[in-house]
Amino acid sequence: MLLPFKILVFFAVCANIGHCALFSPCKTNDSKCFDAAFANAFPKLLSEDKTLGIGPSDPLHIDLIDGNLSILKYKLFDSTVKGYKDCSITNVKSNLNSLTLYFELDCPGFDSTGKYEVSGRLIVLPVEGKGEYRLTTGRYSIAVNAELKEVRDENGKTYFAIKNIKLNNEAIEPVVFDFKNLFNGQKDLSDAVHKFANENWKEVANLVQDPVWYAHLKQLVIHFNKHLKTAPLGEIFTA
Repeated sequence: MLLPFKILVFFAVCANIGHCALFSPCKTNDSKCFDAAFANAFPKLLSEDKTLGIGPSDPLHIDLIDGNLSILKYKLFDSTVKGYKDCSITNVKSNLNSLTLYFELDCPGFDSTGKYEVSGRLIVLPVEGKGEYRLTTGRYSIAVNAELKEVRDENGKTYFAIKNIKLNNEAIEPVVFDFKNLFNGQKDLSDAVHKFANENWKEVANLVQDPVWYAHLKQLVIHFNKHLKTAPLGEIFTA
């Protein structure tokens, strides 16, 4: 996986010259060029920049994840997520006329910790509790369909911003669920739920994952859009 190495090279180069453009320039409406430029910009889009008011994307902090599912209600509080810096971006496809952008993230794994509350049914088992949690995943695929918009600032410069996203997520490798104090500490009930969840990780992930990934990506989009404000379209599309 080359992305961590690209991040190191990116920051070494930018530190040496004192600045770094977000995108390599492209000809007007050259979607293929923009696709490559967006992929190459991905390490920068993930980077922290206090001068722009951008916090870290790895670890990523999420105040609240609210899972309001038909058979299960859960909330995750003060989550810290590690793993996005190791993701590779692939299959970038843009349509600059319709202002759409598609890309996939191939991620070797995530580690998320925080506090939780849960009640309802985990497919076939009742579950309830609150306490500390840890989720550890193997490889994950995240496909992002994004709707772009053009934003004009007070100086008349126009930028891209990500307006909306739709996700398609898939756990490729096992997910390990660890929720402390299920059933108020009743070990037999807790062990049964953990055994079921960890043996049926794919089915459980499919049930609970969407609120988690949407919360993550919405926070990342906030970071991305702040970076995109440093790249006027007039500097991306130069001819």
